[in-house]
Amino acid sequence: MSLFAELKRRNVFRVALFYIVAAWVVIQVAETVLPMFDVADSALRAIVIILALGFPLAVVFSWVFELTPEGLKRDRDASGDPEIKQHTAHKLNWATLIAAVLAIGLLVADRMMPESATRSTSMLQGVDVAPEVAAAASNEPNPASIAVLPFEDRSPNADQGYFSDGIAEEILNVLVRIDGLEVASRTSAFRYRDRDDIGIPGIARELEVRHVLEGSVRKAGDAIRVTAQLIDGRSDKHLWSDTYERSLTAENVFAIQDEIATAIVAALRESIALPDSARPEVGMQTESLDAYELFLEARALYNQRNRLDRADALLARAVDLDPGFAGAWAIRSAIYMLNSRYRFTDITREIAVQRVQEFSGNALATDPDNALALSVQAYNRQIEAREGRAEHDIQTIVDDLKRSLALDPNNGSTRNWLGISYGEAGEIELALEQFTRCADADPYYSPCVENAYDSLAVLGRMDEALAAFRRALESGTVTEQWVNFALLAHFDMEVPFLFASNLPFYLPGWARHDEVWDAWQNLDANHDALVQDILAFIDGRDDLDKLSGGPELLIVPLGGGYDRVPLSVLIWGAEYAKYRGSEEFKARMRALRIDDYWRRHGFPPQCRPIVRTSGEDDFECD
Repeated sequence: MSLFAELKRRNVFRVALFYIVAAWVVIQVAETVLPMFDVADSALRAIVIILALGFPLAVVFSWVFELTPEGLKRDRDASGDPEIKQHTAHKLNWATLIAAVLAIGLLVADRMMPESATRSTSMLQGVDVAPEVAAAASNEPNPASIAVLPFEDRSPNADQGYFSDGIAEEILNVLVRIDGLEVASRTSAFRYRDRDDIGIPGIARELEVRHVLEGSVRKAGDAIRVTAQLIDGRSDKHLWSDTYERSLTAENVFAIQDEIATAIVAALRESIALPDSARPEVGMQTESLDAYELFLEARALYNQRNRLDRADALLARAVDLDPGFAGAWAIRSAIYMLNSRYRFTDITREIAVQRVQEFSGNALATDPDNALALSVQAYNRQIEAREGRAEHDIQTIVDDLKRSLALDPNNGSTRNWLGISYGEAGEIELALEQFTRCADADPYYSPCVENAYDSLAVLGRMDEALAAFRRALESGTVTEQWVNFALLAHFDMEVPFLFASNLPFYLPGWARHDEVWDAWQNLDANHDALVQDILAFIDGRDDLDKLSGGPELLIVPLGGGYDRVPLSVLIWGAEYAKYRGSEEFKARMRALRIDDYWRRHGFPPQCRPIVRTSGEDDFECD
């Protein structure tokens, strides 16, 4: 008998064909399913290798053994009955047919239905479906999403961290302006500095992004080298990487940022659809390298709210070198607006306000679309009016903050200030929308997170407020400066209430905290004596007078201390009903022309218009 006839008799050809078809089905299933569980591509390669190595073994096995009704037997021991051979061949034919049908079905699904919600994001790439729709369908991050990690400082003395961070932040700021690209906030992404323990896929999962940009900067003498790599957060694959070595000049620094941003967008276009308008734009902020380095160091301190006196000195030198450096003027104006809270200098409030206006004006004179300068000017006007030092129109403030947000939608401070402005006018739902959007974009930005659960409490949604408060505690975004005593009192949390009221920002050293707690259990009662005792206790305490959002959070709901300014959103809670009936509250609303704003947009539930017997338009609140 010939070898061909013997191979046919022993069903070797049928086994080989079945093995090939079945192996192809296994590979297709693995290629589809494994990425859904973030399994690395190396696992798929291992499966292919194992199946390839198994093929000759299967052929040898089919030569040596025969499938009989009694089970597997060595070929020499099996009966040579032709019916048994035909029975075995029949089974193998059916098995191969079933495997082939499965293979064809997978092929059709792969080629004809790539938009299916059951497919992974990689299967949706290249289909004319919006990235966010594809992401929602597959329960994966938006494919058009990215996080920019802080770049590693590889300078000889490792003393250029502010510079490497600054380069990363500048690239992030460019990518934020790309239409169709979702960028994780700086605050969230920079928390993963030196987190080698979690890896890029872990960082991508926690930040809920598909792509991650990491890199390094080496600044030595008159040379700079920037290395950057774009990584697929799901597969941990490098999609693009490059190194830029240039002489250290301002022009080259900005050129490198532009080239990196352009390369990232080009790399992303290969797998996802970005609008034609998605073009990186890196402006030349200054021609002075020294001024730019001073700016980057100062901005790092400003972002950390650390050593603001040094940040101001650095920026003063920067604008001396380049008087038209709008970015430096804008941050300098923001620093002076923060002085009432951080007290980095002992100048009077009047001088600080003058500098805020002067410095933000200098920024806008060079760059009329400087978003930070616009928002600083607007929010500073609100503070001045709220604290009784000037009159400003809340409508103009809201409009300016909206314009600033249109220029820089990811600026958490601006969105927070807009929310506070809405809250000042009693539009708590609009305020909550801004705080929530801010917190969603930047979950670790404490002001928005805290103002969000404050707004929920004001709206009476106490269970939601408590849940949000707990989440903030778990993520470490609660600060001791802002305690919602109304929330603690509502849920009868006496010990947390007493602990918080003892903190340095409230009533440290006060010996009757239990009386404060008891008073909060019945705010409708008369607590004038207790209020006067507390006011006498804090009188002259510079450490408390410097604070915004301090003792007044405890005192004003008790019915006194109305000359102290409570937080804007909280004043609309049930706890502040007495204050809303006061002349001090009316003066505050009029200083911001909020009563005119209400007549245009409608009054909040707690207030209503009235007409005096003299014919004068007025309002009252409860």
